[in-house]
Amino acid sequence: MRKRIYRSSMSLTVLCLALASVLLCLVFYGQLSSAVRLELRQHAQVFRDDNTESLLQILVGPASPGVRVSLIDRSGVVIFDSSGLAEEMPNHLDRREVAAALESGSGESRRFSETLGEETYNYALVLEDGNLLRLSKTSSSIFGLFRRSLLAIGGIVLAIAVAAYLFAGRLTRRIVAPINKMDFRSELAPPYDELAPFVRTISRQRAHIEQQMEELRRRTATIEAIMNSMSEGMIMADRQGLVLSVNQSAAAFFGIDEHAAGKNILEIVRNLDLAENVRAALAGRRSEMGMEHEEKAYRVYFSPVQSGGAIILFLDITERLRAEQLRREFSANVSHELKTPLTSIYGNAQLLHSGMVRLGDEGAFYEKIQDEAARLMTLIEDILLISRLDEGGQSEEELWEWVNLCEVALEAAAALGQKAAEKQVTIQVSGDRVMLRAAPSQMYQMFSNLMDNSIKYNHPEGQVEVVISEKEKEGVRILVSDTGIGIPQESQERVFERFYRVDKSRSKATGGTGLGLAIVKHIVLSHGGNIGLESVEGQGTKVEICFCPTA
Repeated sequence: MRKRIYRSSMSLTVLCLALASVLLCLVFYGQLSSAVRLELRQHAQVFRDDNTESLLQILVGPASPGVRVSLIDRSGVVIFDSSGLAEEMPNHLDRREVAAALESGSGESRRFSETLGEETYNYALVLEDGNLLRLSKTSSSIFGLFRRSLLAIGGIVLAIAVAAYLFAGRLTRRIVAPINKMDFRSELAPPYDELAPFVRTISRQRAHIEQQMEELRRRTATIEAIMNSMSEGMIMADRQGLVLSVNQSAAAFFGIDEHAAGKNILEIVRNLDLAENVRAALAGRRSEMGMEHEEKAYRVYFSPVQSGGAIILFLDITERLRAEQLRREFSANVSHELKTPLTSIYGNAQLLHSGMVRLGDEGAFYEKIQDEAARLMTLIEDILLISRLDEGGQSEEELWEWVNLCEVALEAAAALGQKAAEKQVTIQVSGDRVMLRAAPSQMYQMFSNLMDNSIKYNHPEGQVEVVISEKEKEGVRILVSDTGIGIPQESQERVFERFYRVDKSRSKATGGTGLGLAIVKHIVLSHGGNIGLESVEGQGTKVEICFCPTA
């Protein structure tokens, strides 16, 4: 912009100067021409009333400087000429000024000499005796004037051009300085009124760009927040294989810096199978693979991007595989547990049907069938309950409400009173009025299973104590302790697994299904609590349940 203003200022100055010079020359030339013509007329008018003889006497003396005087008769013959011999002069009848004077009394003409660059002005006047007086004067023509003035004009133009050069530079700096000082980061004010539309357009564009940048920053922050909160690892790469983004999970997976953008993805992925699949994804082929890393199982998906590049997603499927394994084990255990009472029922029924039972012994077989059927029913109910807890579902009767845990524990203790009496075990429930928002039937099931276990695996004249308390910062605490046979150290971590029995023969003797503590754990976890166990073999067991305080 500065160069354009500078060149424009210089060009305009030189053009104006040249045009002014031409116009001045034309004005001076016009004034000079008018002065010469006026001078010739005035001189001629002095001799208007004279005749040829008197003029010849006058013209014998010195003539006016620069003026040529001629006397011409009416036939065009030169009688006298101040610039040479009259006899040598040609006939002047064809001259315009002579012809005009003979016709109207006076005439004038102008002749131009290209060779000399001069112009001759002629004025003819008819005298009293009918002859003609002609006055001529030569002056520079307009072109001659230009030629003679060219050096002076060139010097003046050059001097003014130098001055204009300096002035244009200074003027350009003064014009451009306010524009250069404009601060586009703050509110814009036009330095010139002519720039107001331009400044308004820039302000609108800046506001639009800032809005787009803010939206872009917001979207970027959202995407980063989503990516970094993902438990799945994600790596994004461009078409050249350069890393664009790595979230926290992927960075932890590969043991790299979170800000690894710009590196080649093959520098990060050191596994050969991974690298091969990355190359395939960059080439536009979708693939997936499984892998293990630090005792965890992953499923890795390689997805090409339409615009070029690839996305690599690492899904931790350890828990899913573990759950599938548990489901397979559960199915196998369920089949085994159901098969045992069914086999007993079928065997006893077959013996009765075939008549192989002695008369009078049928009652024992019927009682055995009844016991196995009751055990089968209990097992099926427990399986249905734990399956429902696994799915996170609940029936309308199990909708959560405020439950008095002490009352529920007393109800469970009362229901187990006969069984405790048969085992000579005392149940004691203590605690204040503790309220918890929970499913009442599940709380009852929890207390019932814990107390039932404490009764089954207790000594005669043993005790079962249930203590329920609540503290503001610690929440609800339930402690169920007994004086029973205890649990070996190696089995304490597994007693909450489904169908796990410390002593299978003893469990079958007591009618246990191996699901009691697993159901308790599911109930506690579904209510946002946690459960722990302490036991000393031969001295008893303590089960502690805590429900954190709600906001």
